[in-house]
Amino acid sequence: MEHGESNMKGIYSRTFTVQDDKLNDAMEICKGLAEVRKVHFPDSQSYFSFQIGGNPRSFRETLIGEMFDGDYDKDMAMSADPKYIDLQEKLSKVMVHGTMQDEMRMIFTD
Repeated sequence: MEHGESNMKGIYSRTFTVQDDKLNDAMEICKGLAEVRKVHFPDSQSYFSFQIGGNPRSFRETLIGEMFDGDYDKDMAMSADPKYIDLQEKLSKVMVHGTMQDEMRMIFTD
């Protein structure tokens, strides 16, 4: 890396709420989504978590990694993955519609 250049990483997160009685279903779906995410974004850190206290039915997917270099192609491949499509359909049946929020934060490092 040249002097003065920065290495840009990003943190992408998606938060959503699941129905009261669907917490276990959501956990299983999120485990599957994490597996698919790791296949298509192998160099990124991928986490799924749920909140304890406050609103324990709130889930968050967090992806941390280098951003923009080939991400569009990776995202398109993941979106076409039959397992990903199936899991997204299952998720739509357990989540509370209208609660999904996406956020992108950039990290500038040396």
